[in-house]
Amino acid sequence: MVTWLYDEAGRASAILDEFCLRTIGGEPAGFVFGLSAFSLKGEHIGWFEDGVFYDVENRILGFLAGARGMAHDVPVLLPPPPEPAFRKRPNVPTLRARPLRRAAGGWSRHALSAYFNSGAPLAPVAALLPAARAARNDLPG
Repeated sequence: MVTWLYDEAGRASAILDEFCLRTIGGEPAGFVFGLSAFSLKGEHIGWFEDGVFYDVENRILGFLAGARGMAHDVPVLLPPPPEPAFRKRPNVPTLRARPLRRAAGGWSRHALSAYFNSGAPLAPVAALLPAARAARNDLPG
């Protein structure tokens, strides 16, 4: 059974397969151990707490359906795509130390579906969502 991670618009945009993060196509993209998320290269790329995935700036990238950590602004969840075939999980690399965690700050500027590229955030979420939603990132909290 697939555990989908949803983005700010309520789209299934990534998968959590036990401790392996995957793209919506089923490709391995990273790992979650404890509260930390790591790239396939072992770089710290964010936090995962109470069902919520945060980027390196401690802004919300995505969440599991029913996540306890989503106290506000939970979008309506759209139906997920068909379950993809999974490739074998890669070996876990040496994990690098995580940085100090900043104070939480709203939704990420990065799109969840594009966040896993060797640990480097790619597409800003503002390119995918209405400007009003992206502008909320400038508000406190």
